[in-house]
Amino acid sequence: MAGIDLADRDVVLVTLDSCRYDVAKRARLPTLSALGPLIRAEAPGTYTLPSHAAIFNGFLPRPVFGSLTIAGRPVGAIWRSAAARPSGGPVGVVFTGSTLMEDYAARGHRVIGAGGVTFFDPSGTGNSLPRLFPEFHYFGRPSSAPADSTTRIVDRAGSLALAHVEALAEKCLSADRFFLFVNCPSTHIPYTTPNSPLTDHNADLLDRLYQLHDGKRARSAQVSPLSRKDVHVLLGMQRRALEWADGQLGRLFTRLAERRPLVVVCADHGDEFGEGGRYGHGHPHPVVSTVPLWCGLLSPDLCRGVLA
Repeated sequence: MAGIDLADRDVVLVTLDSCRYDVAKRARLPTLSALGPLIRAEAPGTYTLPSHAAIFNGFLPRPVFGSLTIAGRPVGAIWRSAAARPSGGPVGVVFTGSTLMEDYAARGHRVIGAGGVTFFDPSGTGNSLPRLFPEFHYFGRPSSAPADSTTRIVDRAGSLALAHVEALAEKCLSADRFFLFVNCPSTHIPYTTPNSPLTDHNADLLDRLYQLHDGKRARSAQVSPLSRKDVHVLLGMQRRALEWADGQLGRLFTRLAERRPLVVVCADHGDEFGEGGRYGHGHPHPVVSTVPLWCGLLSPDLCRGVLA
């Protein structure tokens, strides 16, 4: 790309787990809005594992309309594997490794991963995603813990990866070059953050939502259906969880701005709330496949002008 050298830039790649596009569109997001315009995109998968496998191979959520722009210039793709078919438009970085992380590590970047949903728990013997990183920090509940209301419907603070932005920034800044990936679980059910705490009312709604998620059914003899008002409350929790993540990203970006990294923030998939007769994700539906995407280059001026 003429005038923009992305290949040797530091990188921050963030996935907002389960975040719906329509929720992002309604949220107040000064940090992400400063980074770049909100792009309506199509996720490469309908749940965490396949979507991240694609993202780690350079296949980001694809804009529904138009193309990506970096520093005002259109790009056909930010990353493109040398093994992939040619695509239209210029490519920011062509890589030869089997994953982005392998390629950046081979070129001398300190590659750091962090996450909080159980697919990223390195202690899970079947979890391949964290093993793609030479260094991974997991903050969520153990994947081996019983999946019941006592372990899932809880207030979350330290178990949220973005609660640790200062420590992650220090790791990045201690390296000559860095590639930082953060999977953000705040927007994943139960949507609890310091900005969206549990109450008796939303705990009951979350319990019913988990049962509907687990069964993928809009109605069940054992679970009363969620009303439109109930769904509004739950989507409001996800919106506030996203706004909390935006504030934490502001702190992270301010620390890293002097390094002027390339930043990509996207969701891996959305969640259905009965629109097509099912709940959750892992199945094709427009609200599952349609996700938010932002990208841009950080600079100290951006952070001083908007994120301060």
